Amino acid sequence: MTATFHQQTLIQHFFDSSEHQYFWEHGYTDKLDEAFRAFFLDVKKRVYMQKTIYWAAIHYDKRERKHRDRFPLALDSEEETSQALLPAVAFADQSRSFAVKLSGHIENPELYDIIQQRPEKEQAVLYALFVEGSTTAETARTMNVSQQAVSKIKQKSLRILKTHLENCEISIDK
Repeated sequence: MTATFHQQTLIQHFFDSSEHQYFWEHGYTDKLDEAFRAFFLDVKKRVYMQKTIYWAAIHYDKRERKHRDRFPLALDSEEETSQALLPAVAFADQSRSFAVKLSGHIENPELYDIIQQRPEKEQAVLYALFVEGSTTAETARTMNVSQQAVSKIKQKSLRILKTHLENCEISIDK
């Protein structure tokens, strides 16, 4: 439903001025036209400035958060940093025993041999994800690496395991 001429808020604000009402009542259309153009231009400037300030504030906050996340200060996190480093140290000590832990979970001897040839970091990621059932985020936090790094290691390991197993099957069939 469209509003009538006098029900529109922009027009109502325009006629809040007694000078504009006077122009309307006495039929000074040229002066009314000129006054409305000036009024409308002023409104457009205000709206533009409000939007500019709003978006500048939002983007400033985003940039600040991004900067804070990329370059955290030691003072920003009180005791969290000391606690975050402890699991990584414990994880490094545990990584040597992953080969032993994996042996109880892998029934295929070819797969076990292939995993034994992989670096300890890959073995640790495979163990954490598939044996312990950790998520990539938990594994990344524990290993003190990014979640993307864990995902890349997982994908690379699975791709290598798949190709080696396919080669083993081909050689067995021959």
